[in-house]
Amino acid sequence: RVCAGDVSSAACIVRPPGHHAECGCAMGFSVFGNVAVAAAVARERDWAQRVLIVDWDVHHGNGTQRMFDEDPSVLFFSLHRHDGGMFYPGSSFGDYTSHGKGAGAGYSVNVPWDLRDA
Repeated sequence: RVCAGDVSSAACIVRPPGHHAECGCAMGFSVFGNVAVAAAVARERDWAQRVLIVDWDVHHGNGTQRMFDEDPSVLFFSLHRHDGGMFYPGSSFGDYTSHGKGAGAGYSVNVPWDLRDA
């Protein structure tokens, strides 16, 4: 209904998010990044000027963040277990210091939880 212009905004709870799928690479039981594809289509068709993706999951949404890493029109916010990069998907990409690149710098916000030593 948002895309048709019936309402001006919406919140969508999507399961599965497909947040591990990267461009050209299925990963972590994710073949397609459902949330990322929906956001990209909404932007491409001019149905949305800006998109906020809140990814609240035990795992970092690496595929979703990578898709919009240089895009200032999509704010990606992820809360996830990190354990210094040792928890799946296992990299420093989900660290709080990973916050986007180029024009997208500052548009990826990671809130990593380190539980390994807790």
